[in-house]
Parts: sequence; structure tokens; C-alpha cells
Amino acid sequence: MTDHEQEYAKMARQVYRTLTDQRPQWEARSPAMVADFEQLNNFLQAYEEVAGRQGEKGAKDSSDARDRAESAAEAAAGRIVRGLRVLQLSVHNPALAEVAGYTPDVLNPLHGEELLGALNAVAAAADGVAPLLANEGVTAEHLQTLDDAIAVYTPLASLNNSNAEQGSSLNFTARQVVKGLRKVLKRLDTRIDNLRDDIPSLGQAYNDARAAAEAGDLADGEKGPDGGIGSAAAGNAYGPERQPGQ
Repeated sequence: MTDHEQEYAKMARQVYRTLTDQRPQWEARSPAMVADFEQLNNFLQAYEEVAGRQGEKGAKDSSDARDRAESAAEAAAGRIVRGLRVLQLSVHNPALAEVAGYTPDVLNPLHGEELLGALNAVAAAADGVAPLLANEGVTAEHLQTLDDAIAVYTPLASLNNSNAEQGSSLNFTARQVVKGLRKVLKRLDTRIDNLRDDIPSLGQAYNDARAAAEAGDLADGEKGPDGGIGSAAAGNAYGPERQPGQ
């Protein structure tokens, strides 16, 4: 895991803390932002899972992040599958028959690559009939929720319960999680921009928390002067220093 990835995750944690503190203000004006806020938390949990394994010390309750990611992905897929099943009542489509049968009883026993394959099959099927699903109440937001849930679960799907993972595999996983963080933060940037006139204090607090982002949004493989964005650029993204015994 590179310095850049660690520092970017610290910045993302600071953004999450800021949005948590100011949630009553922004949620009242932008309820749709809750989904992005929760996805930010999901990606941060995924990052902690990978970081704990990479450190070969086992993060506390390290399996929880993967379990939560599985549950979120299954729930997101379930909403779409219900819509697909309704479509099958009107016009039976053999191409959708398999994914329309992915009830909770089918998905729950699946884990890892098997579950990931099923999730991707549901997402692909939904993309092909999105206008028809919209008529059944399955919105573009529901489709995006599944895409986001898959993005969170993908880097966790191949992790086993051993801390003896290959370093190169974990490095790749860390990069994928940070890409997910970048994606959701860019969506939050757009939402916050739309709220700046109504909640100036939120805009400023978000700017302060996001101060490291501009320096941190380097192209893949590109590094700052210290191999990352550096503590000076990150500012308070590091949060309070750990004290002895913490």
C-alpha cells in the first residue's frame, strides 16, 4: 500500500467525519446525498479491511467489512431482481430467466467470486431492460446502488480468512478501493457544490476536509514528492495523532 493511498484514505475519513457532524443540515436539503454518504463509509470500511490484512496483524472484526459489503450487495441486487421477476410475468424473456430467479435464498449461500458473478449478471441484465424496469419502480438510483455495491464488494470478494495473502494481490486490492473512494468523493463534490449557497458553512467545512483531494487526485501510477501527496498537502486529513496506548 503506497503512501498516496494511505493519505488519500485519511483525507476521505476526514470528509466522512465532517459530513457526519453536519448531516442534519445537508440531509434536509439533499436526501439523495445519503446514498453517496453511505457508500463513502462502505469504501472506508473496505479500505480498513485491506489495510488490516496487509499489515499482517488482522484488523479488529476484520470480517465485518466483507460481511456488510455482501449484505449491501445482496439487498441492492434483490430490489432489481424483484423488478425483473415482474417483467417476466408480462413477457417471458428466456435471457432474463436465470437472473430473475436470484431470490435471497439463492444469493445468500453464495460468497466470493460466485456471488460476484451473480451480482454482475443481475447488473448486466438490468442495464439491458432499464426503461422497462423504470415502469416497475426500479429507478436509475437503484441501478447505481447495485453498481456501487459491486464496486465495494469486488476487492473483498477474493480475500480469504488468512493473513498470508500475497503482497501484490493486496496492493492491487488497495488500488481498487482507493479508485472507489475517488469516484464517490467526486459525486459528493458535485452535490456539495449545489448546496454552497444554501449552507455556506458546510461548503467551507467540506473544503477544509477535502484539502488533500486536489493534490491526492493523481493519475494512477503517478506519485507526489514523497511517493504520495505528503502530510503538508493532506493538512488535517490525518486527524488527531494517536496517543500512547491507543
